[in-house]
Amino acid sequence: MGNCCCCTSPSPQNEFFFTQTEGSLAIPFGAGIETIVLTLPVTTTFDLQNVKLDYVVQLAFTLAAGNTTFDYGVRARLRRNGVLLVTQTFQQSGNRTGMPGASTRREHIPNTWADNGALAGANTYTVTLEFFQRANATTTLTAETRSLNAIVFGL
Repeated sequence: MGNCCCCTSPSPQNEFFFTQTEGSLAIPFGAGIETIVLTLPVTTTFDLQNVKLDYVVQLAFTLAAGNTTFDYGVRARLRRNGVLLVTQTFQQSGNRTGMPGASTRREHIPNTWADNGALAGANTYTVTLEFFQRANATTTLTAETRSLNAIVFGL
């Protein structure tokens, strides 16, 4: 289930916004295919106001039985109103010799980003995932627990 909240922090000039979700979201495979995993509306009161963003996405890569190696890659992208702010690339590969059964590898993509390019008013931040690399077609990806928060700094 997801939560979204916007509230004023103890300092009347700063505001805190957040969203957090626990649950699996399947991420389709394919270069150039992005799936939105987090969306956060944030309101700024003046142009170029400082916004500190923190997010983390837990990834679950499911590996099929019989595969002796694994190799996968995912890109996380943070955008404001559709404008790309940052891309992170996460890739892993290794040997699974001696592990003949199916397994799940859990990984995390965290980030902290300072944005001072927002214009005054309503802004929407999104985090997307692109599952662009896998050695075996049976490797699947789900986004599990994920969260995004923003602190908007006043004058």
